[in-house]
Amino acid sequence: MAVKQMVQANEWRMISDNAPSIMTAFFRVFSKEVRMSDAHHFLCLLDKNKSRKQCLEEFDDAKADLLDWGFHRGYETKNLRKLAYLSLKEQFETHQFHKEIKTATQSYNDWAKNPITHPLASRDKGFHKVDCTTDLSSLEPKEITKLIMNVNDNATNSFIQQIRRRLSILERPLMTARGDGKSYIYANFNPKYAQYALTILRTFYNFCETYKSADGKELTPAQRLGITDKEFDLKDIIYLR
Repeated sequence: MAVKQMVQANEWRMISDNAPSIMTAFFRVFSKEVRMSDAHHFLCLLDKNKSRKQCLEEFDDAKADLLDWGFHRGYETKNLRKLAYLSLKEQFETHQFHKEIKTATQSYNDWAKNPITHPLASRDKGFHKVDCTTDLSSLEPKEITKLIMNVNDNATNSFIQQIRRRLSILERPLMTARGDGKSYIYANFNPKYAQYALTILRTFYNFCETYKSADGKELTPAQRLGITDKEFDLKDIIYLR
């Protein structure tokens, strides 16, 4: 709710895993926007039981499959992202995330739990599937494709990596994302101080740390969301300036 009040956006796009608590919170906060088709919720579904070898094999297979698909469709480009877009757009001519339910008095669209495999695989996660819990029936296939192309867990994963690398106060053995080994980082004996550290890091990450986007701009996540128009530094956080 706080983010909704600060950002003041007309349209909302949220990506999460299939955790029921997150989904419930989204639909509670954005119930009006969902009814108006101004808010959409996407699921990024990963198989965390894959080995590193399997992920690399899927990464190589994805490249080969896209290039082969593009060749047989007569496309000259070998740009994998462009081919992935074209492949998804073709699939969304028939693929539906929702199904029509008809009763004696009405008809409505219901979530079909029918995910689609994203054609671009990554080295560390392999293929992932994408689903949409909100109704996209008002959009054209090319519009749906643009949305699905950007569904991934990169932003969340980046922040989790920052936690692992920067907070030595947390020390405990963690399983890797694929579940094929342990990564020993620090675990805290007092959860209160762990929460303090996470709050400071989250604030620094969102308001102080800049990242270069596809358009070449160096901005913080807060600047990209329109929450602020400046880049803050640590003194701003410590002294609440």
